[in-house]
Amino acid sequence: MCCSVSPGVPVHFSDTVLYAAEVIGEAGEPVHVLGYQNKVQGSRRRLLQALDRLPFGLSGNAMILPFPAQPKTMTQANVLDTINCRDILQDMADAVAPPPYTRETSSRSGITWSIASEPPPIQVFGAAGIYTVVLAQDPRDIPSALSQVPRSKRPVLNPALFDAYARWYPNWTIALCCFSNRKAKLANPLLWWYKPMNADQLFLPGVDCHTGDVPDLDSNVAVDHVIAVGSHDMTGGEHVVYRDTLPRSVSPFVCNSLVGQRYKENMPNGDFVCQLKDVRLGKLMAARCKPEAA
Repeated sequence: MCCSVSPGVPVHFSDTVLYAAEVIGEAGEPVHVLGYQNKVQGSRRRLLQALDRLPFGLSGNAMILPFPAQPKTMTQANVLDTINCRDILQDMADAVAPPPYTRETSSRSGITWSIASEPPPIQVFGAAGIYTVVLAQDPRDIPSALSQVPRSKRPVLNPALFDAYARWYPNWTIALCCFSNRKAKLANPLLWWYKPMNADQLFLPGVDCHTGDVPDLDSNVAVDHVIAVGSHDMTGGEHVVYRDTLPRSVSPFVCNSLVGQRYKENMPNGDFVCQLKDVRLGKLMAARCKPEAA
């Protein structure tokens, strides 16, 4: 899974882990959580390597993630700091589907998050090591904020892609996660909580296109990822052993038992949707849906 945004600039995503759960938030009310991690590698073409040295940048790339959050409720404060638990999603994948690969290690650095009382229409901030995130209520507003992204990570944008996301995910919050790395690297996990528009189902983004074009929703795509879902009210599932002590800011948003599956095959393009009534019973019944039906 993933949708990149730079037309004509291929990017390789692999070993993706998607996590979705229903948990009890700080206010004592149920909220949903979306976790995302993959191994990402930008193009190695000499032309793009030369562009890295130019003053205007535009040699980066980005992936786009939709959130079915209640409108105007997500800010930088909805991003959980995973710097001290970078293996959290890998541990989930180990529990529900033992991985066939060996992980790489990376250094850790500190991130400080601020809380906004009212979310502005566009927010730009660093997250999970390699990413600079542009968070928007309307994806068509994202290009206007590109100048706030570090030059090395600025992607060439395809306006048609943002128009498509505005049609497919009306009133959703959209995150553009910008990056620039030539070697394949397992990124630190992105972990977000949000107040859902539909409290009865869990959403996992799965629309796939690695070329920057508008995804073809009628195509089959090669997927390489694990999905893991859970609920604070779930019975059964696979117990997760977390190798790191989870920070207090993260542990309420993480389930100790999950159900999930590894997908490494060709599948119809689309997102995953799980009904919470099934998840609470420890059942994985993930429906592959086109965005219009999500």
